[in-house]
Amino acid sequence: MIIAHTEGKRIELKCNQVFSDESDIVIGNTVAIDLVNIFLEIYVADIGTKRKGDHPRNISIEAYVDNKNMSLWKDNLDIIQNLANFVTEGDNDKWNILLVPVDYEFDAQQISILNTEADNISLLSGGLDSFCGAYYNEINGKKTLYCGYKTSNVDVSSINRVSAFLHERSGNLGVCTYSKVKINKVTYTQRTRSLLFFTLAVLTALKENVSNININENGIMTLNPSFQSRGTTKTTHPKTIYLYQKILDNIGIDVKLNHPFLFSTKGEMVNSLSFEYKKYIKDTRSCSRSMHDPRYDTSSTKSCGTCVPCLLRKISMAAYDLEDFDNDYIVPYSGDVNDEEYLSAISYYTTFYNSIISNQIFSELLMKKKFYTVPDYYERTYEMLKKFSAEFEIFIKKYGG
Repeated sequence: MIIAHTEGKRIELKCNQVFSDESDIVIGNTVAIDLVNIFLEIYVADIGTKRKGDHPRNISIEAYVDNKNMSLWKDNLDIIQNLANFVTEGDNDKWNILLVPVDYEFDAQQISILNTEADNISLLSGGLDSFCGAYYNEINGKKTLYCGYKTSNVDVSSINRVSAFLHERSGNLGVCTYSKVKINKVTYTQRTRSLLFFTLAVLTALKENVSNININENGIMTLNPSFQSRGTTKTTHPKTIYLYQKILDNIGIDVKLNHPFLFSTKGEMVNSLSFEYKKYIKDTRSCSRSMHDPRYDTSSTKSCGTCVPCLLRKISMAAYDLEDFDNDYIVPYSGDVNDEEYLSAISYYTTFYNSIISNQIFSELLMKKKFYTVPDYYERTYEMLKKFSAEFEIFIKKYGG
């Protein structure tokens, strides 16, 4: 397990491992432990600070870092705060981070992990995108160690089902899942969850001597423009990845975050799966309401079918006639004109579609050359958006809007 500091207390992040190799290797990089402390503090403050209506929060935190690394972190503090501000931009939150120097004392077993021969770490959320990423890892001959973070019982169930399927797949070297932080959650948007997820993957990569981390989110969900003043997530936006990567580069951590499906639609990703993989799509879960709505029965096998992620999943499956492979929804593909959340999600994607076909979409997107690793990012983004617009047209023809 990892022992980190938050709110002046020692917090355990337990790693549940599924490996065949029983040898241990210990990490000695305290900068990596600092990284965990900082983004653990941010996540804990995010979910533990109550929101008052629609008012933005001013969140001040103390983050513990090794005294020897203090100057290094001070040089990167503005980037970290900028990153936290951007990821919670939909809520207009403002972050102030105070660095507190400490002298670490660790026992070996607290930060040990089993050794593998992986060539990449892939994030495993139990969702459809990470499932598709596993398929591409397999067909491309990758040796993959999967890393997951369990934020809820629904996450645990989905990750376990997907892990069971991947267990015997070629190239799968195991699944490392970190248990959720035990703190009373009073804010359910948890927009900073991805930052903690990245950080745990980085720590795992360092301890396994792996230099590549795959984030398998599709392009549409990554861009998430804030139409209709909707507070959409920026958890895997190109700017988010860019800022996090800049922090890693600046503090001397040689790990690369890869975003292989940035220019793909979810429909493309799913349609390319083999029949064997498609049969297990039903074991993945995309529903956002199940993660943050206390009224939702998390023991149910059904997704809500009305939230933005559920609707994108429906659009993606319907465009390629894959509905029979999908899981069950409380509100089915045909929709519910009396459900406000469903109508809101339809309105969001309709606005998205209209912006694409009217060539107004790029005025809604935050795109800068420095956020991308390829020179033709503009053209490839546009092609991806046109594919999505075609997928949306098919969905509307089938099920109406």
